[in-house]
Amino acid sequence: MMWLLTRPVVWPVKASLFSAQAGYRTGRLLGYRRLFVLAVGIAIGLLIAPVPGRELREKVRELINGGPVGELPPAGGTTETDSVLDLTV
Repeated sequence: MMWLLTRPVVWPVKASLFSAQAGYRTGRLLGYRRLFVLAVGIAIGLLIAPVPGRELREKVRELINGGPVGELPPAGGTTETDSVLDLTV
């Protein structure tokens, strides 16, 4: 009966000790400098991202499905600049 009363207190303590131990072992395995550099890289990437992730996923989905992306005209369509020869590949 006593374990029923102490379980709400003991379980969170055990869980926090396990997560602290797992974090310590991860730090020892990979090294704190590498984890710090990874975190800085992720933070910089999120700060300089041009669009939110949802919009980027939609653009990638449209590219995969073959639809026009953003303000680009569909391939083979007539545009105002038909006289311009585009040699980029």
